[in-house]
Amino acid sequence: MSLRQDAVVFSKPAHCALQEIKLAELKPKQVLIRTHISGVSTGTDRWVISGRFEWGSFSFPLIPGYQRVGTVEAIGSDVSTLSVGQSVFATNSVDFLNATAGWGAHTSIGISEEHEVFDATGINPERASFGVVAQVGFNASSRVLGGRQTRVLVIGDGIIGASAALSSRALDREVMVIGRHDSRLSKLANLGIATANARTLDISTLKDFAPSAVIDTVQNKEAFDMYRQTLPATWAQEALGARSQGTGQIIYSGHTPDGESNWGDMAELQKQELTVHFVSGWTRERMQSTLDLMRGDAMPIEALADRHEATNAGVQTLFGLVEQGKYPGLAAYINWGN
Repeated sequence: MSLRQDAVVFSKPAHCALQEIKLAELKPKQVLIRTHISGVSTGTDRWVISGRFEWGSFSFPLIPGYQRVGTVEAIGSDVSTLSVGQSVFATNSVDFLNATAGWGAHTSIGISEEHEVFDATGINPERASFGVVAQVGFNASSRVLGGRQTRVLVIGDGIIGASAALSSRALDREVMVIGRHDSRLSKLANLGIATANARTLDISTLKDFAPSAVIDTVQNKEAFDMYRQTLPATWAQEALGARSQGTGQIIYSGHTPDGESNWGDMAELQKQELTVHFVSGWTRERMQSTLDLMRGDAMPIEALADRHEATNAGVQTLFGLVEQGKYPGLAAYINWGN
């Protein structure tokens, strides 16, 4: 049985198919990885495949995706941290000879730079395949001020919101997620996360929860107006005889290329003396910390995800829904059958 050498290739926006890919020659600091599972980011992948990701430029044809799990098949002459046969998680692939890597994870086989590959030994591969989006959530939750049992309100029931909720809980925070999809919220509830649907939410529920911090993954004025009134203000803290240190905090952790660029009223932020963080991207240190949480069973993201097979019909249906912003599930991954 011959090993597959194909990938999800977009010839142009809204046009994808499984196509054979051609690999460049392996360079000294690069690693050849046979993919088992690739995790779909229904947000970022959507912007890339529709040509709307403004933080970088990708030319078509392109292969999307920035997170995959597989086995090392070959290493370059100068690779020192990895070995053939090792289970690994990889972010970006390098460009293919017949397609741009944008970032090239949805492929049955691909080449990555050594510094973008991590040991995944002992981690459920479906779980590890969401390493990047999980790290985005971890990045947000790690910015929360205050000690254990700090109450954190997460806005958004997509994969970033779910990752922020799971990592916040792993860091011993009390968490509640506000979303708009009962099917997604029920999956989080099954993992023991408190949830509420914004469509039917009574603001008193949030005030009773009394969060000290909000992780906002949707970033719009409607959400801001909802949660701002639940956060503590310096003047209110002092009226209660408390110190002003450690009052309300917002962590913005979304991406809205077609949406609003002003998510909240800065005058209101100042009035309440709120602390605001803006987070994005990943670092190797944070990625390693995230994978360690996954290895310890603290972030069971695979329980939230739907499996899709790497067939032509399967990927066309999946990415058709992703591109239209109509994927109904919380998360998805592709099984490459390798």
